[in-house]
Amino acid sequence: MLDFKRAARPVAAVHARGRLILALLLSLPQLASAAAAGPVPREHQGTWVPSAAACESTLRAQLSADTLTLVNGKDSQPLRGIEMAGPGYFPPDYRGIMAVLITEFDGHQPVTVTFNADEKRGAARLEFAPVQPGPGNPQLKAYNAHISKLNLAKRFPLDKVMLKKCA
Repeated sequence: MLDFKRAARPVAAVHARGRLILALLLSLPQLASAAAAGPVPREHQGTWVPSAAACESTLRAQLSADTLTLVNGKDSQPLRGIEMAGPGYFPPDYRGIMAVLITEFDGHQPVTVTFNADEKRGAARLEFAPVQPGPGNPQLKAYNAHISKLNLAKRFPLDKVMLKKCA
């Protein structure tokens, strides 16, 4: 004969364990995000210019602990809200040397920087967010308005250009 009081205990324990595991799994994105927060590593801070340009180039990206500033002569655009992407940015089996920085992380993320791009130590590549086609919803309209207003690709011809760090 089956003792229901005894049978209920293991089921309750299994459910409690399951809830704990579920809670931990649901918190993983927050843990990964927290690990990514903080200043830009010193090795990535400094002045970056197109790889074919001299370090005195007026076209450059300047990176501090909390700001990416794009510069083209007298025109400049600071971008804040910087986050270094966490380990979840790459596939689980990725074991390379690339690192990713995202600007305006809590906003429209107009610029993404990949350090050690193409697995080349000391290289970087900027990618500017494009305007998205179509009529869209209010969020897409706000995104497109912000990206259009920044007009980064026209003002700073650095989109998808390989960069080198200057001393």
